[in-house]
Amino acid sequence: MSQDQAQEVLESAVKNQPKKRGCRRGCLIWFLIFAAVYYWVGCHSTPLRVSKETTYALGPMTSDGKRIDYFRAMEKEYYPPEMQTDDNGYRLIVKACGDMIEREKLVVDPKTGETTTVTFDSEPLRVQVYEKLGLNPNEKPTLDGEQRIWSAMKYIQELSCREEHKDERGQVLDMQGGVTRSPWTLETYPLMKEWIEKADPFVDLLGESVRKPTFRIPLTREDENTPIFEACLPLGATSMMRDWGRSAAARAQYRIGTGDIDGAIYDIVTIFHIARHSSKQGTFVSVLVGFSIDDFARGIGIAGNPECPPTKEQIERFVTEINTLPPHGTINEVIEAERYYSLAAMQDMYWGTASTVQSGLLWPYFYMTIDINIFMARANKIYDALINETPLEVKSLPLFYSHDIAMITTFGEKKRKVSWNPLPLLFVRSRTNRIMDSLASLFVPAMQASREAERRVICAGNLQRLTLALLLYEKDNGQLPEGDWREAIRPYLGDDADRYFQCPTHGLAQGETTYAMIGNVPNAEPSPNQILLVEVFQPQKLGEGDGRFPFDKAKFWSKNDGHRPDDFDGLGSYHPGSIGAGFRNGAVRFITESTNPDELQKLLDGTATKLP
Repeated sequence: MSQDQAQEVLESAVKNQPKKRGCRRGCLIWFLIFAAVYYWVGCHSTPLRVSKETTYALGPMTSDGKRIDYFRAMEKEYYPPEMQTDDNGYRLIVKACGDMIEREKLVVDPKTGETTTVTFDSEPLRVQVYEKLGLNPNEKPTLDGEQRIWSAMKYIQELSCREEHKDERGQVLDMQGGVTRSPWTLETYPLMKEWIEKADPFVDLLGESVRKPTFRIPLTREDENTPIFEACLPLGATSMMRDWGRSAAARAQYRIGTGDIDGAIYDIVTIFHIARHSSKQGTFVSVLVGFSIDDFARGIGIAGNPECPPTKEQIERFVTEINTLPPHGTINEVIEAERYYSLAAMQDMYWGTASTVQSGLLWPYFYMTIDINIFMARANKIYDALINETPLEVKSLPLFYSHDIAMITTFGEKKRKVSWNPLPLLFVRSRTNRIMDSLASLFVPAMQASREAERRVICAGNLQRLTLALLLYEKDNGQLPEGDWREAIRPYLGDDADRYFQCPTHGLAQGETTYAMIGNVPNAEPSPNQILLVEVFQPQKLGEGDGRFPFDKAKFWSKNDGHRPDDFDGLGSYHPGSIGAGFRNGAVRFITESTNPDELQKLLDGTATKLP
């Protein structure tokens, strides 16, 4: 056999040998098994399960029976028994003024992200408000006048748009701050005459309404498919209540300017009540607005008019009114309410009914397969940790927003950098938890910051009580204390006096305080705009020294001082960027650390012409 023939036989044998089908078939089977296992651990998700662990609310359900109706669940949870009685102060306002619903709303273009204001048919929402308050929607309001009349800010805005004020528009708009921050009369702002005359009935009604034991504003929505964050009324309610606070502040400052101290006290206490009711409406926005309204009230000094100072009896009555105010809504209460909003938003995303704002924010995460039950269960664990202030490690996904691992703790967030690790993305459980943690990294800082806002309000309340106690001491003795002012005013603070000396943000030991009186002030003439009490960075011991801080050392820390902030012996606090200060007029305001040193000195020696 020749070589060519041998080669031909060999090639024929190779070509015609039996195929190894078993090997290929085995590889295919293993591949299918691997694919099935990966699908189960990497892509498989289960239908939404109603349970305390996942949906938290166990009902009611939407009409199709597939989803929790969180809107109705919140109504069931938070509407008080007095909702449809005159013990609900908001019911009195609607009876007198109408539904207060804005006829415009913001719409977000999902492609461009631009917002536009559009008008919409608010009649269905108006009917809902009346029905939920137990009122007849066909009854006309008892007060005559448009909304602009009672709103000091809108009244001034409209004044500035009138043709006769075109050239002085800036001066007119300056009144928006002037009428709420300093005593004034019609000689100061003659253009406010019409507002004073027409707003009185509404501000009186407001004072009566907010003193009711309940003040609950109904939630409204167009239908059960409306995304939870597009429920029309709650956000509108917060801006409305802020406007009420400013209007009452404007009249309070007018009454101080005209010598009506009793009327001013009534209006200031009205503002305090508005603040507390706002903080109980169930959202972080409303509680933060409530805290800012509280600042309106504390920033008004009943002794701001030297020509008509308050009597001792008036100051005592003011203190009594402050002491008997209802408490603010707590941050834990708000976190619990926000849990409903968040779970509802997750459910909206899962069913494809989320608002354009939610979709624009969350679409990168929901583009990946997640398990909605794992997702919502993780959210509940995060909310439990926030409410109980227990540590919980939050591992955010290093893909869109954060490259951190955050530890939720009692005092805030501690973060440590982590390297990129794609493995958690491969499995549905770890991927779902990481995506939820990434979202938490967006809202947890806001929740933690709100706790500081709560502590700041407590600090302002402490400073106001101490400042008013100093004014009462002055009424009894003809001058401010000469020795240890802290011991001198204890009789005016009640049995639990020590609690007023501790700022909750500073984390002080028992018997320590960071509130000090300014000493060695060069200007001997008292002024309503002079600072009496300030926060200092280094704690002092109660019962040691006279509790005063030298005038020449009263300055803020600067990078040019040559030492660390912790070693600084001057003005300061752990409130971000500001300190609280009590003034001779009885007001409390926060002074930013960026205040010009010359302006700060004028506030300390009483030569300032206006408060910050």
